[in-house]
Amino acid sequence: MKPVLYSFWRSLAAWRVRIALNIKKIEYDLSVVNLLEGDQFKDSFTSQNPEHSVPVLQFEDESFAQSIAIIEYLDEQYEGKPLLPTDLKQRYLCRRFSLVSAADSHPVIVPRVRRLLAGEYGFNETQVNEFCRYFMKRGCEAMEKLLSHEEYLTYQNLGPYVLGRDISMADLCLIPHIQGARNYGADVSVYKRLISVESALYENEEIERAHPKYHPGFEKPV
Repeated sequence: MKPVLYSFWRSLAAWRVRIALNIKKIEYDLSVVNLLEGDQFKDSFTSQNPEHSVPVLQFEDESFAQSIAIIEYLDEQYEGKPLLPTDLKQRYLCRRFSLVSAADSHPVIVPRVRRLLAGEYGFNETQVNEFCRYFMKRGCEAMEKLLSHEEYLTYQNLGPYVLGRDISMADLCLIPHIQGARNYGADVSVYKRLISVESALYENEEIERAHPKYHPGFEKPV
């Protein structure tokens, strides 16, 4: 029986997990949770995840949430291409880079935060978008600078990805973050290292196939 991924096309976190499943060659069924229409607050979904967020990955009677935790679980549970390096220092560098987006930038631009800004603090749509763009740009700037640090340059000299020859969880976080920044109007062309890694990543079919444009309900950002 295939696992079921509860996902939404605009979710950067669900995007990370779709890439991970593709790289691990795990076939799955997709269940759309429309975060803009409030599907995440329905009782049927709350029983899966009381945090009211996607992704949720369900294996028969077991449900898994939080994209980074899911990716590490998949890496430990399933064979195939590793998503984290075996070397402990490289694993640290992978996690550090990943969390710039997954822990520091992305959490403050999700629907519940945008809803709070608009409802409780009276932000208009332009102000909400500027708020989100600010934090996504900060994430891009931090990741771009990290890639110029000697400990990351050592691996980039060996290959086109964040940690060199092999795609890792760091790359799974980079791809959605850059597009998320674009969605809020950030000029990401100035982040030369990030764009170089992104371009190399999209040459992989597993990554291309996870793009939101292939997700049910996709709407091209204006």
